[in-house]
Amino acid sequence: MLVCPSCHARLTDCTQGLRCTTCDLTYTVTESIPRMVDESWLDEATSQEMAAQDEHFAGLSDKAVFKPDYHSRYRRRRMHQRLEHLIAQLQCDTADRPSVHVACCGTGYEVEVLREAGWPVSASDLSVQALHGLSKRSAARDYRVPYLQADVLHLPFAAGSFDVAVVVEGLHHTPDPLGGFTELVRVARHQVAVIEPYTTTALNLLARLGLAHRPEYSRRQPHRLTASLAGQMLSVAGVDAGTTRLYLDLPPGLLADTAGDWPILAALLGVSNRAAEWLLRIVGVGNKIALVADVN
Repeated sequence: MLVCPSCHARLTDCTQGLRCTTCDLTYTVTESIPRMVDESWLDEATSQEMAAQDEHFAGLSDKAVFKPDYHSRYRRRRMHQRLEHLIAQLQCDTADRPSVHVACCGTGYEVEVLREAGWPVSASDLSVQALHGLSKRSAARDYRVPYLQADVLHLPFAAGSFDVAVVVEGLHHTPDPLGGFTELVRVARHQVAVIEPYTTTALNLLARLGLAHRPEYSRRQPHRLTASLAGQMLSVAGVDAGTTRLYLDLPPGLLADTAGDWPILAALLGVSNRAAEWLLRIVGVGNKIALVADVN
């Protein structure tokens, strides 16, 4: 299913790796990672983001590689709940368990959860350093998944290669979230699913008051989703609107990250947070959004 990410033409084997039969670009395998990115055709914004991501993931500690293991009980549960809700929406009419590709995979937490849920999963990320983290994580947990270096704006897969294409908190780091979503639709046969940071005027006010989490580690201004951008994604990609769900994450701090390790306090935080979410969804407020759409 691999094709040239630049022109989507067929690839052939060569001594260096894989060569495009049309544009003659060669893609190598370095440190056991297929490098399906040619930096010569990346725009400046994507090149800068790749360097920033590699810098962020370089020399990762166990705390970063094995997230959310080192997070508080409350944050671990919140992260897992979002993925559980997302997986529950993934329904494909196939005889076997649907195949899923996770782009912008980071060190592989979402890959691991999907795999544990029984999905045949593969992964890609623009950052080679992140993929080293994925390799370390999977080796420590004694499982293997296929992965490669790829830009979500130019995925190296033929159209309809996977039943489902997923990104969790990765599109907002790209210079073109709309283009990334369109690529997910191209390589998916049945569904696309994303979880992304979300923003509204009301959320910005809550963030200023310290009641909602908004910071990012990205070295440049991230493209947080808005209702308008989410609508454009569905319209331009030509997919059927599926399920959307807003979440509200508490800001990091003593309450969520320290007190959240105590079982009773973590449970109280979870109940109060979910109650706040239900109330705020009425007016369309949340700082995370999950979107699942059916591919036409």
